[in-house]
Amino acid sequence: MIYVVAKDGSGDFTSIQQAIDALPGGGRKPTILLLRMGEYQERVVVNKDNLRIVGEARDRTVLTYSACAKDPDDDGTERGTFLSFTMLVTGRNVEVENLTIRNDAGDGRQVGQAVAVYAAGDRGVWRNCRLIAHQDTLFCGPLMPKVEAFIAPRTHGAESVPSVGDCPPTASRQYFEDCYIEGDVDFIFGPYRCWFERCTLFMGERGGWYTAANTPREQPYGLVFHRCRLTGCCAEGGASLGRPWRAYARTLYLACEMDEHVDPQGFRDWDEKRVITERCGEWQTTGARAELTGRHPAERRLTDAEAGAVTIPEVIGGWDGWRPDRRVPTWFLCGDSTMADYPEDRAPMTGWGQALQSLLPENVFVENCAVNGRSSKSFVAEKRLGFVELCLRPGDRLIVSFSHNDEKPDPLRYTSPRLTFPEYLNMYIDAARRQGAEPILATPIARRLFDGEGHPVRTHGEYPAALRDTGAWRGVRVIELEQATMRLLEELGEEGSKALYCHVPAGHPNYPDGAADNSHLRREGALRIAALFLQLLRGELEVSEDFAAASADLTEMIAKEDHVLC
Repeated sequence: MIYVVAKDGSGDFTSIQQAIDALPGGGRKPTILLLRMGEYQERVVVNKDNLRIVGEARDRTVLTYSACAKDPDDDGTERGTFLSFTMLVTGRNVEVENLTIRNDAGDGRQVGQAVAVYAAGDRGVWRNCRLIAHQDTLFCGPLMPKVEAFIAPRTHGAESVPSVGDCPPTASRQYFEDCYIEGDVDFIFGPYRCWFERCTLFMGERGGWYTAANTPREQPYGLVFHRCRLTGCCAEGGASLGRPWRAYARTLYLACEMDEHVDPQGFRDWDEKRVITERCGEWQTTGARAELTGRHPAERRLTDAEAGAVTIPEVIGGWDGWRPDRRVPTWFLCGDSTMADYPEDRAPMTGWGQALQSLLPENVFVENCAVNGRSSKSFVAEKRLGFVELCLRPGDRLIVSFSHNDEKPDPLRYTSPRLTFPEYLNMYIDAARRQGAEPILATPIARRLFDGEGHPVRTHGEYPAALRDTGAWRGVRVIELEQATMRLLEELGEEGSKALYCHVPAGHPNYPDGAADNSHLRREGALRIAALFLQLLRGELEVSEDFAAASADLTEMIAKEDHVLC
């Protein structure tokens, strides 16, 4: 399910923090939080795991707050750098996309440090984001006791240290891709292992240092910038590559473009004790500062072999082999009640889309956006397709299966099979292709209806044929669930097929009067139909052992003619 935050009240929540506090956390599949365009003036603590926060449009979806190091604490002392954040992420596996995060406190010469993003959790991913502040824009490091007390009760399992200055080796990692990071004076700092891919680092008018790493001595990597662009609006040469916050800082620039704003010396010492060492270096620098003569004498000029060894798996892969540059594909399901998820109080009723995730390998997520009672038309009218499109990415799939409600005479849902139904299907196809995702059409599952001679009867009229024709015309794969379920009904017969559909005897806790539903599935049937869907995609995915067990249980149940298990 996609949860929507909209300031105008048109979503599920009106504030980002309200949404994060309400959302479940801890599941293997990430929960998606979509932020509609607008300026959200709030401080946010993301203390949930496996969360994907997606802005509707990067430059027009803005989280902003005004806090700074000189703000007074309750005891009258200054709060300091680490309580000045706009967004603090303590959760694990949090992805943030298409969002601007600003700290509007102002110039550091007046307000001190003012952090836009405090990234404290492990396996954090930032894609196509703008992080904007002045002094100390982005901190990637653990929590400290003062911060934990400040955010309570929203504390979570991020790393914690008594003092970040004497930080031990860290386990946490952050990945930034296609981001714009703006600030001045040490504006990317901290001890974590971080990889920056194709990012723009923009030094403000005041000038300063792009980085201030405090990599622990025993930690082999700190901040790595790969194919990034370094620029700014400060005076020429006013932007240094970095200085060591602690003695063993490690910062590398690989294949980065540096313009005239960059200091010809590159790195600079902080003081007599905190000096640049060969743990800081460059490789294949391009642009106005490509010439390395005049660089700090201690920085390392990496050879091709040395640079080739600095890879994402080496720097941030860790014990779990994390590869944030390889997105886990998501299958977004758009359909009706035969596909939708059902809560426990509707069991054993189960949509086939609800059963799909359990049959897939761990490197695929299923986001079931199907909703009861919707047609291809009403799903679009309620802006659900628009929300799904905002979350689609290259490599994803958009699986579309409608017809059950397109057939209804209700004007809000009805589509004519040879005119408006294909028009709406084309909207789904176009949405997927605009985002580089693959659209897949699936004909509707058959209703359990038999004629007088015991043969299943087709009930969807011209809709399946219209869907097939649309798929052929647009070059889209069509999964023949109607034909497959008709064959299954024929095989199981009128009595045996009850095991697939929601036939429940009286006395069931959720159905005291019983149920004889011939359109919607029970869990066993949902597993069987989901497996049929995957079998029709054979050659791309293997069906998991869960399906083999479920199929065996279903076969045994049918053989015993026990078709009403609850």
